[in-house]
Amino acid sequence: MLVLGGFLAASPPTPPAAKSARQRCPAEKINFTKETGCHNDGYVQFCAPDGNKRVRAAIKRIAPTAEKRSERHCDEKESLFFLPVEVDLGSCVERGGAMTDKAWNQVCALARLPQIAGFRQVRFE
Repeated sequence: MLVLGGFLAASPPTPPAAKSARQRCPAEKINFTKETGCHNDGYVQFCAPDGNKRVRAAIKRIAPTAEKRSERHCDEKESLFFLPVEVDLGSCVERGGAMTDKAWNQVCALARLPQIAGFRQVRFE
């Protein structure tokens, strides 16, 4: 028993990156998969509450390239955001293909915010 305790005490602590990698991605809030994440016109979109500075700061921290848009595809007390996903930005493996791990993890981190109800792909027509 004492030997086991010594091994446990000698184990290195879990790095923060490993802890966040273990967090579950709320895929039920995302209407695409990592494999189909770039089957769009260069953006995915989501809605976030208007006037909530904490949520806005979290969005900027997680996804600095997210753009607030004036179009109304959200509830009247929400703003529409477009998140660029392109090969040139390192978000897509190939045009119309899968998202990179980094881009998928970014979408998952945004989806973990309880104030964001869901994500959908953007297709301009």
